[in-house]
Amino acid sequence: MPKFLHGLALMIVLVSYETTLAAAKGYRWSCTYSNTASPDGVKLKSFKFEFAYDDLTRKGVVIGATQANVDVHIGGAAISFMEKLETGAVQTTTISFKGDSVHSRHSVLSEKDGILRTM
Repeated sequence: MPKFLHGLALMIVLVSYETTLAAAKGYRWSCTYSNTASPDGVKLKSFKFEFAYDDLTRKGVVIGATQANVDVHIGGAAISFMEKLETGAVQTTTISFKGDSVHSRHSVLSEKDGILRTM
């Protein structure tokens, strides 16, 4: 086979390989909650989170009042997004593949006192 054909075959393979890599899928979820539970009891309070996940980079973000990178864990029945805050607290949202979700917020109320609260 002439060198020209070898080069052409290599070029076709490389172009095909790059096209495959560029075929990432982005996923989005929107979670709306109508009440919250805390040590003070259950309160009617509406809030919403949106999440995005890129299956090529395997990175996720939470989109709300601000946008933040989140760690992503995908299991057999659900996907979880974990936002690690500078205080050391963690906020987690788990979305089942059926569409149900739960959000857990662990916050430091006072950095000075180091008081933790689960919401």
